[in-house]
Amino acid sequence: MKWFVALVVVLNLVVAMYGSFKQRPPMDVHAQEVSPGQVKLLPTGWTPDASAAQASAPHAAASAPAALAKAASAPHEAVKAAGKAAAKPVASAPKALAKPAKPELKPAAKPEASGAVAVKAAEAKPLACYRWAGLNDSLLARVKGGVPSLKLKSGQLQQDSKEENKGSGRFWVYYPPLATQSETKTLSAELKDKGFDNYIVSGDEFKGNLSLGLFGKEDAARTLVARLKAAGYDKAVVKSKDQPVKQTTLSFKDLDAAQAEHLKALQKRLTPGIALKGC
Repeated sequence: MKWFVALVVVLNLVVAMYGSFKQRPPMDVHAQEVSPGQVKLLPTGWTPDASAAQASAPHAAASAPAALAKAASAPHEAVKAAGKAAAKPVASAPKALAKPAKPELKPAAKPEASGAVAVKAAEAKPLACYRWAGLNDSLLARVKGGVPSLKLKSGQLQQDSKEENKGSGRFWVYYPPLATQSETKTLSAELKDKGFDNYIVSGDEFKGNLSLGLFGKEDAARTLVARLKAAGYDKAVVKSKDQPVKQTTLSFKDLDAAQAEHLKALQKRLTPGIALKGC
């Protein structure tokens, strides 16, 4: 049906063009003016020559087929042009359909990026660090019994131990040595005669001193010093007796929330008097 309509339109155009070609050009009146001297009068009874009319007829007949050939070829050329015009939209249609496929891939990457941000935020949570200090040997053994329940990884637990001198609550009374060992022995004998029991220290840093007694209360030690002074021995000294004590500190590092809560519960149960401290 489309071909038929196109053919009809083309034929109408050809006929209109042919009609325009057949129209005579406007006549110039002035160009047709003839001088009176050039006018010839025909004699009465004159008729045109038949041979001249016959000679002009073949020329008109020969020009007619050429015009018809042009009219016949015009529809064929119009059909070709219409076919080319119809083929162009069809060929470009796949390209138009293929273009929208590109932007569909970009939005798919956004959820992955947001997921990566969420993972990084989870990894960035702060980890806890606590110190459990002041543990003697007996407390350390008790605490270590509960540490495995924390499920610590390598490097999360660190142990540091050191010895500290602590007062034992006892007080020692001693008398400094004299210039020579023989004089010190003489002094020891005199004190014994007056009722002050003593002995010469043979070891440690107080070697050569006279030990006069070890008391549980400082007042008792001071009373003995006063008695010695009243007897004429005014150089007696009272010293608080210290003893070395081993103290251990456990450091718990990089604990997650569950491990930190478990450690706090363990401390309250095992050593309620020794609190955890932050690192």
